[in-house]
Amino acid sequence: MIVVSWIWKIWFLIYMFISTILFYPFLWISIVALKNYPLTFKIYRIWGSSICFFLGIYPIVEGIENLPKKNGYILVANHSSQLDIIVPYALLKNHFAFLAKKELEKLPLFNINFKGMNVTVDRKSMVSGIESLSACANKLDNNINLLIFPEGTKNKTAPQLAAFKNGPFKLSVHKNTPIIPMVFLHNYKRFPADFSKGKASPGISKLVILPPIYPQNKGEKTVEELKKECFDVINNYILQQKLS
Repeated sequence: MIVVSWIWKIWFLIYMFISTILFYPFLWISIVALKNYPLTFKIYRIWGSSICFFLGIYPIVEGIENLPKKNGYILVANHSSQLDIIVPYALLKNHFAFLAKKELEKLPLFNINFKGMNVTVDRKSMVSGIESLSACANKLDNNINLLIFPEGTKNKTAPQLAAFKNGPFKLSVHKNTPIIPMVFLHNYKRFPADFSKGKASPGISKLVILPPIYPQNKGEKTVEELKKECFDVINNYILQQKLS
């Protein structure tokens, strides 16, 4: 089983590399030449679906009715796998942008995704944090939804959650826009955050969308309350699934 797991991991990386090259010209045209981000999102959806298909990932979604009818909301989810970036494209039809770590801008080919389409942040820089929140606020103003991982990076202790950062909750309070908690149930099993450890395999990847959480009174205390409420909602759902 370990050998099979490693073969699948290697195939995962090979197809990610191949698909990145194949889709690069289309992304360059839509992002750089046309600056057509809705078109880019459609290309992302095709790219994400192709990865799931060729890797044997079967994405399913529960709670899609919990998404607000009006765009301009913030999706937050647990983060334990590279699949957390891919699966939402295969499942969610409404245009969203990612908030990702600054280092991804340095990756050849992949860095094109951050030329206006998605947002990056250097979590070690307060100035970068302010600039990224401003860029995220601009996305919301243009009715583009955001997908943010409040743990900050891929969590190697999944399914246990890491502490949440304040960013998405400050943004929610500032813009008075709802937070939509989401849970990836299987991705840490499909392709774990620590590439060198843990088994990996094709199979079901379930995304659960939980009811929206709405901010109320503005202020730092409200940010903490909103963060705690969102953490508890996601964590409790994960615990319930482990016990069932």
